Amino acid sequence: MEDGRRMKLLIGLGNPGSEYANTRHNAGFLAVDALARETDGAWETDGKRQAEVSKLHINDETVILAKPTTFMNVSGDAVQALASFYKASPNEIIVVHDEMDLPAGRIQIKLGGGDAGHNGIASIIERLGTDAFARLRIGIGRPTDPHIPGADYVLEKLSPKNDLVPLDTTAAMRDWIEGGMEKAMNRWNR
Repeated sequence: MEDGRRMKLLIGLGNPGSEYANTRHNAGFLAVDALARETDGAWETDGKRQAEVSKLHINDETVILAKPTTFMNVSGDAVQALASFYKASPNEIIVVHDEMDLPAGRIQIKLGGGDAGHNGIASIIERLGTDAFARLRIGIGRPTDPHIPGADYVLEKLSPKNDLVPLDTTAAMRDWIEGGMEKAMNRWNR
């Protein structure tokens, strides 16, 4: 907290490295990158917390955008370090991630719950010792070909045909930042 502003920690999940750029599994990175662009946020490397971070001021909120530089399956290491450093309680954290259980083109905001088989979320729950943080789930759907394993599907490159950009993730993140969990859930979970 600074200058009387409240603080929020908004973490996009993905895998670092060019081979994973623009894949379904990096939906969280793509979403926070879009918000950073919209708000003229600049990314800086925070090696101690294993993340790229961008500090924003939106209305009366100080918002820390973060992209862990760890791999997805150990995202909890970076999230725990960021939460500790910024003194963020679970209700001040939202994790943005890909979700196979939602059809492509849908987003959903939820509070708490299990990991639904998402290794990044499982790692965060383990490291924070709680599941009581918000999630912005970006639907990527499931493979239409039953012979394509889920692990291969999430790492496929996006194309104009299956791009996630049409999803209004920036508006959903802003609703959470500016209006809180209930406002965001009421608007996006129809």
